Amino acid sequence: MTTNDKYNLENFYTYINYATYLISGILIFLVYQVNKYMIKRRKREFATYILLGIEQRKVAVMFFIETLIMLLCSVVMGIFLGSLITQALTALILTTIDSNIVFGFRFYPDTILSTFIFFLTIIVFIGLFNMKHLSKIKLIDMFNDEKKTEIQFVRGKWFYVVIAMVSLACFVFAFFNLERYIEIQHLLTVDVSIKNQILLQTIVAGVLGTYALFYSFAYIMILIKDKLIRLKYKHTNLFLLGSVLSKMNTTSMMMATVTLTLLGSIICFVISPVLSEWAKGYLAYRSVFDVQINNVYNSISEKGDLPQIDYAEVYKYINDSEFNVKEYVSVEMYFLSEEDFYKRRKTNFPALAISLSDFNQLRKMAGYDPISIEEDEFAMQWDEKIPDRDIRKFIEDNPSIQTDIQSLQTNVNQYYTETLGETVFNDYSDYTIVLPDKACEKLLLANINFYANTTKELSYSFASTIDPFVESWFKEEYSTLYMKYQDDPEFKDFVSTRTKTEQMNDGNTSSLLIRVIGLYGGTILLIICLTLLALQQLSDSLEHRTRYDILQKLGVDRKAMNGLIFKQIGIYFSIPFITALFAFSIFLYQFSINKANEIKAYVGTKLFVFNILITLIMIVGIYLCYFASTIISFKRNLRTK
Repeated sequence: MTTNDKYNLENFYTYINYATYLISGILIFLVYQVNKYMIKRRKREFATYILLGIEQRKVAVMFFIETLIMLLCSVVMGIFLGSLITQALTALILTTIDSNIVFGFRFYPDTILSTFIFFLTIIVFIGLFNMKHLSKIKLIDMFNDEKKTEIQFVRGKWFYVVIAMVSLACFVFAFFNLERYIEIQHLLTVDVSIKNQILLQTIVAGVLGTYALFYSFAYIMILIKDKLIRLKYKHTNLFLLGSVLSKMNTTSMMMATVTLTLLGSIICFVISPVLSEWAKGYLAYRSVFDVQINNVYNSISEKGDLPQIDYAEVYKYINDSEFNVKEYVSVEMYFLSEEDFYKRRKTNFPALAISLSDFNQLRKMAGYDPISIEEDEFAMQWDEKIPDRDIRKFIEDNPSIQTDIQSLQTNVNQYYTETLGETVFNDYSDYTIVLPDKACEKLLLANINFYANTTKELSYSFASTIDPFVESWFKEEYSTLYMKYQDDPEFKDFVSTRTKTEQMNDGNTSSLLIRVIGLYGGTILLIICLTLLALQQLSDSLEHRTRYDILQKLGVDRKAMNGLIFKQIGIYFSIPFITALFAFSIFLYQFSINKANEIKAYVGTKLFVFNILITLIMIVGIYLCYFASTIISFKRNLRTK
């Protein structure tokens, strides 16, 4: 369906296929949990069948067949509905790559077959596991299963108090470790492995703290309830606290898992559109020119080996094609001092200099006005993501520079941030110095880059041939240099080629991939946690219907009963949501502080905040829909005799 020759979606199809299987695999957990609670709910029913004379193995087979039929119907219906919804995804893809949108109902036999086989395998695997479980469980355990709890308070209160203190300690450790991570994130002197180790410690501490919190939560609430005598005996609070604490007691580990899953869902929903816009913004930052070829001196060990690269053959190759060269420039980059050639550490990589004429030609090709400087002045080209206040502070502290030839001056207004791409900067440097042409004549040449714009946009097929041509041409034209340094792994990247067409293809498909996978992942995780929460409450309405009947017989009216149900389900739904939202707030704080400059440059502060608000509103809306439907089903179960 692709009609635009500037795009190639093979990589997108590959990655989206892998992501679909990965995310669908997460559904194994959901199917398993639903089956687990269905078995728990019906164990007394199964036990009754066995008492009536049906073999236990046949009961297990009966449940397997019943589950298989139900889930197969779900898969068939899902495939049908998925084929309809696919049109929305197709429209999103075609809009991204500027192709014509053609609507129509289509079936994809290969995808349908692979989907059916995938879910059938999951269903059979879980069904066989359930059969084995039901075949071996004892009859007495089937009758008493609903009375079991995950946590039995037999260790003494101090054990659970200590667990609560461990949970608090984990959260405190995670918080201060997070602060430490934020402080060192931008320091080049700290090894990347150390930064990742600190981040991993923060995540592990947060997960352990969450499980420890919910493990001890029920007992801590019991201690608080025993202290608040008036509150627990007010109206129906005693019944409410008993129901909530009973559920917290029996499902503490599940509640912790739901909280972490909900946190993952919120992160997927919020971060994926932000990263998608980030990819688009970064794409605009990188792909300024139709063709750009740059080289780096990092792998050259001797100054005499620095090549004077002539891109005439590259110009001819592009110009002889149907696309032609509209304008081009070979940009020479210089060291301010010859001693800068030997500075190879991240912390002291030197900023390079560019002549005024080359700089103005670059600005003209990018659509900007030329600049002018005096013979004893210099200007600065800065990375757009660096804040103005930091730039001005740097210039105030460094109003002059010294080259091997002369000293030059500048002022706080002599800097520019218009996008000229990444290759205009040296590695680990955020600025480039613009010198008068005469001041560059006797400086040591660092590298020569090539930039070109064509008369019309390159097709993807032709753009993909430029890099192999440049690589082959360079090996042949500069064979002596290549033979000397070919064993150096870094020399393989000495010359690199980028085309706007390939960058647009990679950037747009990456943006689309992030958005689609984030939507898929967030949806699945949200469905899992909300379904588990709803199942828990609906199971309670069926298992403890007698308790609610007793309340009605004791004189509790319908309004009070509805209020009791609302409070119980509300508490049960709100605890993991509030906990996950609190954790997400800390994550968002870390992310926004750590990536503040990139967010401002590539996404925009307003769009960043807008995406977060819209996503949170959507999540809250879905959450409330599940909450309302659970209340309605809960009441209906209580009325069913």
